[in-house]
Amino acid sequence: MFVLSSFQIGQQMIELVFSEEKQAEELFEIIETDRKALSEWMPWTKNVKSKKDEIEFINYAREKNAKYQLLELAIIAENQPIGMIDLHSIDRDDRRAEVGYWMFSKYQGKGIMTESLKHLLSIAFNELDLNKIIVMADSKNEKSRAIPQRLGFRQEGTLKEEIFMNKQFRDLDVFAITTSEYKIKNS
Repeated sequence: MFVLSSFQIGQQMIELVFSEEKQAEELFEIIETDRKALSEWMPWTKNVKSKKDEIEFINYAREKNAKYQLLELAIIAENQPIGMIDLHSIDRDDRRAEVGYWMFSKYQGKGIMTESLKHLLSIAFNELDLNKIIVMADSKNEKSRAIPQRLGFRQEGTLKEEIFMNKQFRDLDVFAITTSEYKIKNS
């Protein structure tokens, strides 16, 4: 397992690692356990119906990681995957990317995702030389919206009726932070 970053929350060591096929069963079990809650906010849940689907996604992500088109990481606690965080829509010319994340409900509310995003920002700005990171969150998803706000992202706007999910159009709030804003907040 290749650990890209690690940190401690209380007594718990958290690692951000490249996802591997061997994590597929545990990730799929988390999705199954939290399917109802995840499907309220995450449109991809309808496509993950089996461990095989999760393996296919992990292999897709590994291929995109190798081409620097995606940085998909598993969040590990107690030697088990508990969620995922990624940089996607990476644009090397304009030096920007978007972030996506989800976590097992059992681990939410402990600061793990906020700290995971903080570490991903460090990688994005300091190692990948990106200039702007964007988070798009459903306007009604208060937990997801709070994470970038805690880290100093500013809300750039709202994309009205941007996605069609669960038989309705949903608004997405757009949060962003640039490398200069990040450096000011972390100096």
